[in-house]
Amino acid sequence: MPILNLNHVSLYYEEFGQGDRYLIQAQQFVNSHIYYTKDLADRCGFHAFIIRIRGYAPSSMVTEDLGDDWYDVWAQDVVDFADAMGIEKFFYTGHSHGAGIGWHLCMNHPDRLRGFFASGSGPHLKDGKPTGSARMDTINAAKSRETWVPYAEKQASYCAKAFVPLESDPVIGGEAKKAVEQTVEFWTNMPAQSAVLNPRKPFAKVQTEEELAQVLGRITVPTIMMGGTEDNISNPELMLRTLRALKGSKLVLHQGVDHVDLPIKCREDYVGDIMAFCQERGLL
Repeated sequence: MPILNLNHVSLYYEEFGQGDRYLIQAQQFVNSHIYYTKDLADRCGFHAFIIRIRGYAPSSMVTEDLGDDWYDVWAQDVVDFADAMGIEKFFYTGHSHGAGIGWHLCMNHPDRLRGFFASGSGPHLKDGKPTGSARMDTINAAKSRETWVPYAEKQASYCAKAFVPLESDPVIGGEAKKAVEQTVEFWTNMPAQSAVLNPRKPFAKVQTEEELAQVLGRITVPTIMMGGTEDNISNPELMLRTLRALKGSKLVLHQGVDHVDLPIKCREDYVGDIMAFCQERGLL
């Protein structure tokens, strides 16, 4: 189990591929078996590192509330990880909250990024609610064992549903079964101190949509966004808002796909769209 010990945090990570076309992803959980990031490493020459963010075992657990600074801290962890690995510049990708980390990398460390591949990326609507509804559902469910067990089982099933039809595939069926098992294990064994973490929405200090558009408009990192028409967290309207604000960005929408299935069901398209984007922008 690879663990990188930094000054103030230990980060679990998985590594795929080799070479100096570095790609980093940081999230609370990414399955190890079927995912677009692994495909980019296996098929497209990326040297990928997937980091388990602080607060989620086996990375360092967190007991204090970091307030409005969670995403800045996670973004700094990514840069510190890259420094420790001797990586000067890298591509970054992330889905959902992992994309939130990417937005903060774009703002805080643009000089380190070659490009940003954002999946289900929002950012969240600035509607006066500091935390998204999906995150609040998890936090509220974790307040007691009686509510957490059924919630975790439901989440495990929901997050694994895109893998289930692949279990009968003669080529990747075995990996799909492992992906289901790993996803179920993550949710059902998540400790309460992880489940109740409240990182707020990305750009927590920004209060209005107008302010957020101004912030996004300052981003210069080449960015491709990938979303689904049935995404109830990062809906197409939010991604179109970001497209309008972010100069030179690109958006690809997939019909009929929801938030959790997006990076799994669309992984083949993701690979093609990301490679085309990199070639169009001269990033490779």
